[in-house]
Amino acid sequence: MSEVLELVEQVKLLTERVETLEAVRELNVLRHNLPRYINDGRWDQVGELFSEDAFLDYRHLGQAQGRAAISAYFAGLPQLIEDNSTAGQVLVKQFLHGHDVEILGERATGVSFFEEKVVFDTESSFVAGKFTDNYVREDGRWLFARIELDLYWVIPYARGWQQ
Repeated sequence: MSEVLELVEQVKLLTERVETLEAVRELNVLRHNLPRYINDGRWDQVGELFSEDAFLDYRHLGQAQGRAAISAYFAGLPQLIEDNSTAGQVLVKQFLHGHDVEILGERATGVSFFEEKVVFDTESSFVAGKFTDNYVREDGRWLFARIELDLYWVIPYARGWQQ
């Protein structure tokens, strides 16, 4: 009888591990979809990645509370960038690195790092920073509950790394 109990316990543990791995995979897809949507110019679809009461904190670049406000923020971001630049054309491409997550039941946390290539006409900049995220699973789907942006630097290519 103890072999059956051991087998039941092993199946239970393996099931928990598979569920955790599936959640990590789903969170990686979610985290990578944000820059993917931005890179593809799908600004108006970014809001669908957030929970109804999510909070976005991009520091000096703006904050938004709730899915509707976050959707409006991202949909208006290309125009905001162009309005705050003398450039006629702006190109933004973001690249994500090292997404680490911790699952806490129906909630999770994550940290990832990013590089961004921003081009204003012919002037380009190095941009790098960190995202600290909170996630929530709603109706079986992982969504952003909170994103905090920490910019490390924004350096024009022409200036380079010199001090």
